[in-house]
Amino acid sequence: MILVTGSSGLVGRELVRQLLDAGDAVRGLDIADAPRAGLDHVRGDLLDPAACREAVTGADVVIHAAALQHHSGLPRWGRRRFFSTNIDMTRNIVEAAASSGVRHLVFLSSDMVYGVPRGAPFVESDPPRPIGPYGWTKVESERICESTRARGMCVTVLRPRLIVGPGRLGVLQKLFDRIRTNRAVPMLGPGDHRYQMVSVADVAAACVAAVRRPMNDTFNLGSAHPPSVRELLTHVIRQAGSGSRLVSLPRAAARAALWTLHAFRVSPLAPEQFRIADIDYVLNTTKARNTLGWQAKLEDADMLWSAYETYVAGISDTRITSQEDNATLSAAPSRSAV
Repeated sequence: MILVTGSSGLVGRELVRQLLDAGDAVRGLDIADAPRAGLDHVRGDLLDPAACREAVTGADVVIHAAALQHHSGLPRWGRRRFFSTNIDMTRNIVEAAASSGVRHLVFLSSDMVYGVPRGAPFVESDPPRPIGPYGWTKVESERICESTRARGMCVTVLRPRLIVGPGRLGVLQKLFDRIRTNRAVPMLGPGDHRYQMVSVADVAAACVAAVRRPMNDTFNLGSAHPPSVRELLTHVIRQAGSGSRLVSLPRAAARAALWTLHAFRVSPLAPEQFRIADIDYVLNTTKARNTLGWQAKLEDADMLWSAYETYVAGISDTRITSQEDNATLSAAPSRSAV
């Protein structure tokens, strides 16, 4: 039995699908409803130790994919306390797994453990130097997971780059909306840096690969050939037939402006994001390819275009539904009519 935490989330849904399609016995744990009918699902909170104990009962493998992410409702202040929940959730599920005799734990960490790049693609042996609370919680969560190795549990840690897939937009929504409406698209600097991504399907596939080859090790996940930001954005704009043009903003001035906006709680990005937005940020995935047998199948341009198409289709569906609702309301008699 394989337990997937965060089974109704972006990665969790795809991971459950891939495991079930492969014939594995799967159980989900999430505060939301099951992502698909027929799944053995525990609706519970990872902050509840009892729910964690219930979920791990009978499980041989736990894939811990649940976490609080950066999103539009993120508080500008008190972010360290907000994200510390990730540590509490990890501690609860790891303790439950270790006590229940789970033999293998796969932890979905993050590239944010590394911090600011130091001139070359990150490798797994680079020391963690997180620059914000989210990255800090991932470092602490990794340590909690790894501590169970002394108790006989195999722990595999996966560090994905920016995950892109249907249902997750974040800062991409602002970018896509500008392209859709033919507005200028700003870049920090000339756009000659690379900002690597990885598709949700490839991340899920890496989790499956880790289950098949249990190893006490850590692996980076990212696209194989990340292009420059300018090349990436130009591709999406052309594919969309948009009239948007790229505008290069001076790095120093743009950063200063973002720090000012952050101080007034109106910045579109958190410091943990904009401090690396204009830097060549790439993970070396050689180890995952040679040892885990995993390699990303989707390229950055393809996954970003797919995300854009999904976003535009979602807007169209919303407008159609809204128009149908308005037509229904117009045809219905007024409840206040005599």
